[in-house]
Amino acid sequence: MALPRGYISHSQIRAYRECPKKYEYAYVDGIQPPINDKVFLGEIFHAAIEHYFKERISGAPPGAEATEAFFCQAFEAAAPSREISWKASRLETRDRGLAFLRCFLQHVAPGARPLMVEKELSAELPGSGVLLKGVLDLIEEDYCITDFKTTTGRWSASRVRNSPQMIIYKYLFDRSFGPVAAGMRYEIFYGKKAGNVRHQSLPVIAAATAVDDLLAMIDLVVEKIVAGEFPPRITAFCRYCEFRRLCREQSPAPRIAKS
Repeated sequence: MALPRGYISHSQIRAYRECPKKYEYAYVDGIQPPINDKVFLGEIFHAAIEHYFKERISGAPPGAEATEAFFCQAFEAAAPSREISWKASRLETRDRGLAFLRCFLQHVAPGARPLMVEKELSAELPGSGVLLKGVLDLIEEDYCITDFKTTTGRWSASRVRNSPQMIIYKYLFDRSFGPVAAGMRYEIFYGKKAGNVRHQSLPVIAAATAVDDLLAMIDLVVEKIVAGEFPPRITAFCRYCEFRRLCREQSPAPRIAKS
């Protein structure tokens, strides 16, 4: 079989590595389960900061009130049209998103120097001709690649070391514009409640072999997808998977062996 979407991306690679069966449901069968409120909040947060940075680039930076109003309008407009699994209430989710946005406006926005926002890049991988695609949240004037995350808990520095997502983005950037000495950074906004939101900025430090390791890993994932290899990967995290019910209905999962 061919790649379902005709290209490979970080989100596809992550889905396959988490569980090949999950990848099959999402990308081969095209099943779209309800998204959870955290994912929805992240989408609206990204839409708001994209709007903010595009206005900055155009020379008409919006104020805090206008940016918050954009977030609220986007949230209320999108929510009715999406199938969302609300763990927290709609109001709590919106307020937490606003708290993330205010934290961004206070701690990140003043020092940011946006050059390109939500930039889609693509490149053919050497040897295979497979198309690799990615959408970069922000490229700053010094060519630093910045990605924004909203989550419930603090990240460790080790979590972002040799981050496949960022290595992909830097690889695509270098293939598109030529190699430059530039940084990579995650800006993370975390907290379970609106009144307890925090921010951390984590640089990504890539090993010398990071790109070669990445390309080898992508080749292996693509090979398995094209071969139609989609076995379920049974782990303790299956209980959190959006395809859990479907997977259990189709093939009851074996017990996880105790170590």
